[in-house]
Amino acid sequence: MWTRRRPPGCLRLSFRRFLMRYGMNPHQPATMTALGGSPFAVVSGVPSYVNVLDALTGWQLVREASGAFGVPAAASYKHVSPAGAALGDSVAGAYLRARDADPKSSYGDFVAVSHPVDAELAGVLKRVVSDGIIASGYDEGVVGTLAAKKRGSFLVLEADPAFEPPAEEVRELYGLRLTQRRDDVPLTRELLDPAVPDAAARDLLLGLIVVRYTQSNTVAMVKDGMTIGVGAGQQSRVDCTRLAGEKAAAWWDRRSTEALADVAMVSDGALPFVDNVEEAHRYGVAHIAEPGGSIRSDEVAQACAVRGISWSPTGVRLFRH
Repeated sequence: MWTRRRPPGCLRLSFRRFLMRYGMNPHQPATMTALGGSPFAVVSGVPSYVNVLDALTGWQLVREASGAFGVPAAASYKHVSPAGAALGDSVAGAYLRARDADPKSSYGDFVAVSHPVDAELAGVLKRVVSDGIIASGYDEGVVGTLAAKKRGSFLVLEADPAFEPPAEEVRELYGLRLTQRRDDVPLTRELLDPAVPDAAARDLLLGLIVVRYTQSNTVAMVKDGMTIGVGAGQQSRVDCTRLAGEKAAAWWDRRSTEALADVAMVSDGALPFVDNVEEAHRYGVAHIAEPGGSIRSDEVAQACAVRGISWSPTGVRLFRH
């Protein structure tokens, strides 16, 4: 059932039950149902199942990051993982930094930003290939610019910043209903080695937020408040590290011939072998945060110490599937 509300200048559609464009694939019909309040309203376009997954996952990332650091945050999502995420002085600046982490993967992305979209960001989005956006609001006139993209099929969603999801998450799969508490463990400075410098601590905390909303296994490399490499969805932890490192090296090649340095690395699961540290060191990692607690964590800690890498065993695993 549709309910309509008309703020000045644009039609928004909020919903209780919504027929989506299609499911995971075009041959799968799909609907979404709001269980109480709705986390977003549809401003323009018709979402697909994957659009909703990208939008809601991306919105949670930028909402948490902006809340933690007090500045705009942006994420560029593809297939329910961020190709990049960043903080910035403006929403446009944050998005440009997020998209620069992996421009190839950001082609056709779903955008999430923590603050209202202004004319500057709308102008950026007008020039790039993207499928949709979720934001907390839209300045006057920008919805028309965005809605005209993709021959009028660009998806525009308005998040409700006051919406709080239920404490319990439910998923139905192949005749089973799985229930768990939502992952809301606080990610704070106290999880890190107290000796880590403030700038590195910020990057490690941003990395922790990023991997929380990325398909596991995941490693994120962060520098100066932006991801420069995300290795997502790999079965092998060291492959995550290698993939993130290769993306970080490509990021650096686009701007300098100097060696990459002072990179922060976060892993959503424990580093099981020192090969992850060896790979990380190749790509200029100076700080690592990971859950710890593996049977070889002492070896990992020693490998970090030998290479001059700070090691923060957070005790918090951040898997997402």
